[in-house]
Amino acid sequence: MKISKIVLHQPAGLLRLLTDTGLEGHCTGISATGTEMERVSSILVHSDPLDRERSWWALKEMDGALPPSLRAGVDIALWDLSAKIAGRPLFRHLGGFRDRVPVCMNGTAGVTPSEIVREAKDAHRAGFKAYRFGALADENTLVHLVREVRAEVGPDFPLILDGQGRCVVDEAIRIGRVLDEADYFYFDRPRPRNDHSGGKQVAGEIDTPTSTDVCSPIEASQVMAAQSGDHIRTSVGGAGGLIDVLKAARCVEAFGAYCHLDGAGICDGFAHLHLAGALRNTPFIEMTGQETASTFVRNPLMVKGGFVHLPELPGLGMDVDLDAAMENTSDLIES
Repeated sequence: MKISKIVLHQPAGLLRLLTDTGLEGHCTGISATGTEMERVSSILVHSDPLDRERSWWALKEMDGALPPSLRAGVDIALWDLSAKIAGRPLFRHLGGFRDRVPVCMNGTAGVTPSEIVREAKDAHRAGFKAYRFGALADENTLVHLVREVRAEVGPDFPLILDGQGRCVVDEAIRIGRVLDEADYFYFDRPRPRNDHSGGKQVAGEIDTPTSTDVCSPIEASQVMAAQSGDHIRTSVGGAGGLIDVLKAARCVEAFGAYCHLDGAGICDGFAHLHLAGALRNTPFIEMTGQETASTFVRNPLMVKGGFVHLPELPGLGMDVDLDAAMENTSDLIES
């Protein structure tokens, strides 16, 4: 089997890898120029779709000629195709850990502290398995909010504070000690990405685990080696592919650390969902509960009882309506 053609429907955002057997690999939410698609085509067309590692290296070594989001979309489509060839759902193709994933509700950005408290209560009542929030507030307001949210949801509901990489070191330590008292699950991104010195100071002074953003397996290894975070946070779209996240997650798993996935992510949430179904050290998938899927995807992800169930169809399990995709296509890029 060989990849025979690459097609991108714009502005629908559907990427298709076509093979000489008629089988296709898909990814949604993709945008690219004709020149970028030609570069992808030069690597993939006439290649074996099962040579994912070889294709990953070839695309990665194009020296920034491809944006990470496009490289990620191609990698997802390759994984979708290879799992379809194997006749297995992707999460089982990746190893298989669970067939349903707990959902952490991602708090709404830019809302007031009182709205955060109300949203946390609603998330708890709705059956979400955790709640993550951030707030653009001064330290005193934030400390009060941390305590108020815990008081409203009770002692057993996992809570995550997103520092958004904005806290100075001593402020992060003071806030972290309040998180210790309130028994938060972890302190997300108290310091900016790649601040190993500040991150290590914060992580060493508080009991609540901290996380830091990474965009590659190398960055994940640096965080673990420098002890600048207890967990990592990454995404398929930002890292550049499923393979990138898998490598980073396996790296930190060796240190007993979690790999948190940033939001529902690329491909209408299907990529992050399958990763979470395969990775033991990813505790949740993050969703708002209000996600909007591509109009041509017949089976969008649904939160039920605080979980999302993995599709059992081969590959990503996306039920794509190609006719509907064509109706939303004004520019068809073929390479």
